[in-house]
Amino acid sequence: MSLADVDQEHVLKALAEFDDLGREAFLDKYGFGQARRYVVLYGGQQYDSKALLGASHGYATGQALTAAEFSGGLQTVVARLTDLGFDVRDRNVMPAAGAAPGFGDIPGYPEGSVFASRAEVAASGVHRALQSGIVGTGKTGAESIVSSGGYEDDDDHGDELLYTGHGGRDSRGRQVADQTFDAPGNAALRTSWLTNAPVRVVRGADPKSPYAPDTGYRYDGLFRVDDAVMVSGQGGHQICRFRMVKMSVGVDVTFGRQDVLLPAEQQHPEAPLGNAQPERKQVRTQRTVRSTDVVEYVKKMYDHTCQICGVRLSVGDGKGYSEGAHIQALGGLHRGPDLPPNVLCLCPNCHVQFDRGAIVVDPDLTVVRHGRPAGMLTVQESHNLGSQFLEYHRKVHS
Repeated sequence: MSLADVDQEHVLKALAEFDDLGREAFLDKYGFGQARRYVVLYGGQQYDSKALLGASHGYATGQALTAAEFSGGLQTVVARLTDLGFDVRDRNVMPAAGAAPGFGDIPGYPEGSVFASRAEVAASGVHRALQSGIVGTGKTGAESIVSSGGYEDDDDHGDELLYTGHGGRDSRGRQVADQTFDAPGNAALRTSWLTNAPVRVVRGADPKSPYAPDTGYRYDGLFRVDDAVMVSGQGGHQICRFRMVKMSVGVDVTFGRQDVLLPAEQQHPEAPLGNAQPERKQVRTQRTVRSTDVVEYVKKMYDHTCQICGVRLSVGDGKGYSEGAHIQALGGLHRGPDLPPNVLCLCPNCHVQFDRGAIVVDPDLTVVRHGRPAGMLTVQESHNLGSQFLEYHRKVHS
């Protein structure tokens, strides 16, 4: 008997059975009482963690475990379910049932707030999971992450954090299998990359990082997911790697509130209130410096006509509008060159889809949009397009 026999697919089957039978019938079938402390949060519902794992063992081996055959708690049930990518919570520190996900800053816990333990972090709502490094779902995006150097491919640069997704590790923390963007936490961070939504970052003590606290945990502010790629890690396995960039760096000046108010009749009763008088802050940010000459050269070559869909956007007086898309992105995890063979002339729609991997280009220049052929990439004879860059783009978005 080993909890290591249980994989994610077995837990998902047990979750489905739990839903079909209902809590009381499920617990009665497998001989468990209600969870006193630890529950799995999945699809907005709570599931008794120990009973769920006992039933999952039956799907894995043909023999379900009874409550007496294994112990519950952080080191067994919580640890195994967390390793499989499930969000395990302590009922004693969970927010009220039905509470909305906490995106953005949490009132009462400004940047720099410190915590002695993960239990304190969870109780604050800053990062609500006890062991999972990522809180969120593929549907909603990621609320928060904890970075404490647990993965060998993590790389902390302070305002830039290269963060490894979860999954594929053994009990000693070694990467022994490939990761996937289908894992709940990885899917959540990928959604945040697509939506550009803020993610809270909590750092835990990590002797390898000069930016981590010496002890305990510290809330280090809001970051955005600047990039999400599948790459080969140090151990030779495929890992989900995310580039996290702090959303505001070096606040210099705070301007006063705007003296503008909208008439009440302009506010629809079902619309969010928003902020009619937002404050303004001046911040310093970092970005990759790119050559406008290179992009303009390619755009002029195609007279602002999209190489993918053939659309030429007109902005009046015969002038066209297009965007230069770097095939192997310049910054972040990619470090591509700022040269014409690495640039496409695209319309805004195709540019966004290309950057996010919804569009890739096959070796024969077939455009594949959402997994289906969608015509051929237009390439001028004078455009020495780099096939190695298209291959790189396909690889990271496969």
